Amino acid sequence: MGRELKRRVFYLLITCVLWGCSPSAVKSPSSAQQGTGLTAEQMREDLRQYRDAVLQSWAYLELKQSTQDVDVSRTCDQLLARITDDTTPQQFASLLREFAASLHDGHSEVLLRNIEEPLPYSWPIGLMLVREGIIVSSLNWLTDNPGVELGDRLIQVDGTPIEEYVTSRMAITSASTVDAQTVLTVDRLHWSSDPSVKLTFEKADASVFEAVFPCRPERIDFRFRKSEVFCTHSVRDDRIAYIRIPSFDWNSEAFAAASTDSERDQALVGAKSQIDESFAAAADASGIILDLRNNGGGLDLLSIYVAQHLVPGDFIYYETERRDSPLLRSLPRYHDMDARAFGTRLPQQPRNWTGFTHFSGQPFAGPLVVLINERCFSSTDNLCAFLRDARPRTTFVGRPTNGGTGEPVVVDTLSHSGANIQFCVSRVFSPMGRAIEGEGTKPDVQVDIDREGALKGHDADIDVALKLLASE
Repeated sequence: MGRELKRRVFYLLITCVLWGCSPSAVKSPSSAQQGTGLTAEQMREDLRQYRDAVLQSWAYLELKQSTQDVDVSRTCDQLLARITDDTTPQQFASLLREFAASLHDGHSEVLLRNIEEPLPYSWPIGLMLVREGIIVSSLNWLTDNPGVELGDRLIQVDGTPIEEYVTSRMAITSASTVDAQTVLTVDRLHWSSDPSVKLTFEKADASVFEAVFPCRPERIDFRFRKSEVFCTHSVRDDRIAYIRIPSFDWNSEAFAAASTDSERDQALVGAKSQIDESFAAAADASGIILDLRNNGGGLDLLSIYVAQHLVPGDFIYYETERRDSPLLRSLPRYHDMDARAFGTRLPQQPRNWTGFTHFSGQPFAGPLVVLINERCFSSTDNLCAFLRDARPRTTFVGRPTNGGTGEPVVVDTLSHSGANIQFCVSRVFSPMGRAIEGEGTKPDVQVDIDREGALKGHDADIDVALKLLASE
């Protein structure tokens, strides 16, 4: 059912992009602007400005045209036609996000500044995608439970069939592949435009249950919590080591405030020491399970430091090529760069980066199993692509990664709405020259999640990894 849902929402998504079936296109209040001063023509001018920035500076324009049938001008024209004098600022914000999502660039984002968030509420339950469909995975802050249970399958939202509802939300969810877009949409399905929602569920006995739930007046990410620990590790009696890295984001405020590479390196000391400790504990292991599931990325400097514990030598981690455009060159961050920084494909060898601490010990050379899923993104995608090319004794288990990488930059600020627009301005290639964007890393062993396993907390990925390493 989970796979069938992905197939069905894919075809519905194509219809949604072409004909405009998102919630922003359906609801049309009689009064527009409501205090923002935005006219329909100003909205159109902002959307055209967004389109022009993408056509001029987006690194993946040609790649996405050829591999994912992205047509920037056509999509813009379709969205322009949906703007009327009755379009509210919140509906316009959804149209901007729909344009961002249409690029199939996971880093493509619209950062609202002067427009109120169109999805400001959160349902009181968490959901997850499994083989059978979308099920309740947590009850979060639900205090007055009308009868919903963990594992109940969601089949309707406010009377709309779940496939249709998911499709409408996929239209405003940025991701680099359809699989990742589906999973991320379900992760954020609880974000709501209204203070209450009517949900319909199918119980385990096939009976149908329906109730109205009050929403919390804030956007909440129920799935992930920021941790003070960068990574964890353990070693089993059979000498199989387990290392879990939930994120490559670390000490971001201090890193952003640093003005020199030495200061930036100092901001990462805590994370690097934990990486050292984890791999030191696994030095004599018969094999390592490296768990990168749900790791949405962060700093390449940290993913590279992990790579140095697994691959010896002065390796090329990836190749990069930045788009050349007048708009990019006008940004302060690029003022002092020479011409070679634009339009040239450059191999990146991290050990040549002075000012940063590099691992100088002996890398682990034994068998490695990497656990991945659709939420592996950005610097995590880069690490997976590197290991695929540079480390033969590596097996990937789980689901395909997001396939999103590049150099995300806030390229422009829209003149009337004040929204910042972000997308990738550099392409990234694996050491062997493969495009990572839109492809990612496919597992050698695919493991799907089913409802029973999810409810019992059974980790099928770990089971497969242990069997693989036990057979080495």
